Amino acid sequence: MPTPDNLKIEVLDMELHGSCNYRCTFCPQSQGREKEFVKRLPIETFKKTVDDAMQYGLKTVTLHGSGEPTLHPQFPDFVREVKSRGLTCISFTNGLKLTEKLSEKLIDAGIDVLRLSCIGYNKKTYESSMVRGDYDLVRENARRFAETAMGTSSEMHMNHLIIDNKKVEHEVLMYKKNWGDYTGALQEIWMMHNWSGSDKIEIGYERETRERRSCGRPNAPLLQVRAGGLNGESAAVVACCMVLGKDSEGVLGHLSNQTISEVVSGKLYTELRAAHDEHRFDDIDYCKGCDQLYDTPEALVWCNIPGREYQQSKNLPSLKFSDYA
Repeated sequence: MPTPDNLKIEVLDMELHGSCNYRCTFCPQSQGREKEFVKRLPIETFKKTVDDAMQYGLKTVTLHGSGEPTLHPQFPDFVREVKSRGLTCISFTNGLKLTEKLSEKLIDAGIDVLRLSCIGYNKKTYESSMVRGDYDLVRENARRFAETAMGTSSEMHMNHLIIDNKKVEHEVLMYKKNWGDYTGALQEIWMMHNWSGSDKIEIGYERETRERRSCGRPNAPLLQVRAGGLNGESAAVVACCMVLGKDSEGVLGHLSNQTISEVVSGKLYTELRAAHDEHRFDDIDYCKGCDQLYDTPEALVWCNIPGREYQQSKNLPSLKFSDYA
């Protein structure tokens, strides 16, 4: 059991806003989110949590969870708080509200990486996947951010998902042309996943059935924190990002009224770790059907971001990393 003496928290995933302005077909947000998790994270709770985590070796704070951070009016202030502590700051956004003014504020605050979620390799596939999105506007917002960030410590990265598993190579080439070449941002392209076994989201293919192993998250030096929480609390610690759509089932404690040590050494977190250590995945409802329990090195199809573990898809040997880096 972790104690203050051996506890490590190197990464904090902190959700700023539990709501989203998109209704993407591949995301449980499209089905509606539990109202207790559609909240803004108070900045004072955020600062308290980051300061608490500093004693456990904190290196990186990622401002994302499942909601859209640009909906929080204090987004740049959160970035500034992270950077004032000498930490790396990363965030995810769909980019719709990434105006010129907001881009300048985020870059000025010192954000290290802004990762843009772009699912759909052209206007038709993008707007049918990322419902309520605007392909042309988001591409322009991304191009402008990448251009403004040139010469600074900030970078834009793009995160894509394969829509049709039968057209992987075509989608990779189109993503590269329509997003990477157009905006100048670095990219990574992933296979779809099933959100902790959710039967509401169609991923379009079946994982090969084989022996499961722990995803590693319960014992990782990472803490996943939602903006909202149960019973009026905020900053709910959840098992992982994949519990979106069933957040309430995965709550392990609340940092609005507990310390990190109290949550991580608590009964619920201890039970989760034990289940994974003993491969009793079916004892945890939100774990038992999750495809993250399978070793799938081809999950990252293609990437030109330096430092990624998988630099080239095992499915697409014809695509050389050096050709697209």
